[in-house]
Amino acid sequence: MTALLALLGAGFHMMAATADAQTTPPTTVTFTTATPTATAGGMTAVEPVTAGEPSLALAWKSLPQNQKTLAVGSVLMLVAVTATLLWLAMSTDMLRDNTPSTFAGVTSATGKPLRRAFSLAQSQMAWWFVIVLAAYLYLFLVTGELDTLTGQALCLMGLGTGTAMGAAMVEQNKTNPILAAYQAVLAQMADPATPPADLPTLTATRDTLARQLASRDYVHDILTDANGISLHRFQTAVWTVVIGMLFLIETVVHHKMPDLDPYSLGVLGISAGTYLGFKIPEQPN
Repeated sequence: MTALLALLGAGFHMMAATADAQTTPPTTVTFTTATPTATAGGMTAVEPVTAGEPSLALAWKSLPQNQKTLAVGSVLMLVAVTATLLWLAMSTDMLRDNTPSTFAGVTSATGKPLRRAFSLAQSQMAWWFVIVLAAYLYLFLVTGELDTLTGQALCLMGLGTGTAMGAAMVEQNKTNPILAAYQAVLAQMADPATPPADLPTLTATRDTLARQLASRDYVHDILTDANGISLHRFQTAVWTVVIGMLFLIETVVHHKMPDLDPYSLGVLGISAGTYLGFKIPEQPN
C-alpha cells in the first residue's frame, strides 16, 4: 500500500517538476477533427486540435535524469522499508502479544508450530511509524529538506506508542482465565509429584488451551476478543488505516506533511480510548 502511494506521489512530482523545468510550452497531442476545410487547390484538409496537458509518459520522458533518479529512489526506499517491516512481522514476534512465553512444542491441526497472537496495539504503533517514515523519506527525496516533520506527525506516532503502552499495562493488571489455566497445566506437568497416569489427560488439556491462545491469522487476531469480532477493535483498525492513507496522500499532493484538523485527531483518540477501555474486561489478545 505504501509503495503504491509512493508511486502515485512520484507521478505527481514528475508532472510538477516538468512544469517547472521546461521553458517552452508543454508537448501537445494533436488529433484531427471530422470537419474538413477547403484549400486553394481543391483539396480538403483537417485542422489539428491541441490538448493542453502532456500525458504522464511524455512528462516522464521530459524529466531530467536526476529527477528520474529521485522518483525511482523514493519508490524503492519506501518499498524496502515496507518489505522489511512485513518480513520482521511475519518472521519474529515483534507485533505479537507477550504471552504465553512458550507453547511447549504444541502444534496446530496442520502440524505447524503455534505462535502468539498478533496485537492490535503493536500493529497500530508500527503503522504510524511506517506512515511518518514513508512521508519523511518521500519529502527528503523530493524536496531535499530535512526539517519536514511536524507536531502532528509526532502526535500520531505518540498516539500509536501510547496505545501500545496502555495495552501492555492493562495486560499486566488483569487475569486471562485461559492463560492462567494453561500455565497451571504446564506447572502440574513439570511437577515431579504428578502421577504418570495423569500425563495423557494433562497433555490433551494443555494442547487444547494452547491452541485457544495461539494465533489464527492476522485479521482474526487484531479484530477478535473473548466474544468474537468486536466493534471497538474494528473501529480502531478502520480509522487508523483511513487516516493514515489520507496522511500519505496529502503529503504526496502538497509536498509537505499535512496538518490534520482537530476532529480527525479526535476520532483517533476516541478510538484508542475505546479500545483500551474495552480491553480491560476482555480475555484474549
